Amino acid sequence: MKILLLSGFLGSGKTSVLLQLAKHLADSIEGDGTKVMIIENEIGEVGVDDKILRAQGLAVKDLFAGCACCTSGGDLIYDIETIQKTMSPEWIIVEATGVAYPKQIKELVERRFGIKIKIVSLADASRWKRLKNYMSQLLEGQIECADLALVNKIDLVDENTAKSIAEDIRGFNATAEIGFTVGNKPIDPSVWAAITRD
Repeated sequence: MKILLLSGFLGSGKTSVLLQLAKHLADSIEGDGTKVMIIENEIGEVGVDDKILRAQGLAVKDLFAGCACCTSGGDLIYDIETIQKTMSPEWIIVEATGVAYPKQIKELVERRFGIKIKIVSLADASRWKRLKNYMSQLLEGQIECADLALVNKIDLVDENTAKSIAEDIRGFNATAEIGFTVGNKPIDPSVWAAITRD
């Protein structure tokens, strides 16, 4: 079983990217059985994104009680254990809240399961400058340990702005691979290489 954490600030396009990522992973796995499970971490009592995911034929486990962004993370650990025992999927994708710090989740889950987690972090190109001015610490916290950083919504900015965002990301994380995406359009499968290679 492999675990992938998808993070990004609220409105960065996580669900649109998640749909394509989950489909890519499922399509790349041969055989029957559960290929990909998704744990959604929503803030609030009623899930919205899970309806979209289920409509795409994806299995979803909602995590409403207790946030995966909390360092205690008891509910997340319980859900992963339950999924591992009952479904034994090839991949579990955890969609973190928009205010999560992935490093805390990564350390918690890796310590419990002994599995190296891959992290994909989204940067919202259309709001990057504004968010960086007011929430730089959160953006850095979401990107600092990413294996893959996606500059999403690049259709809404010019080429120089996209390059500038990539430079900012490189300042937060010198080793992450950087991709450029428009989440509601087909993403080139080669973008996922950073997280699917062993």
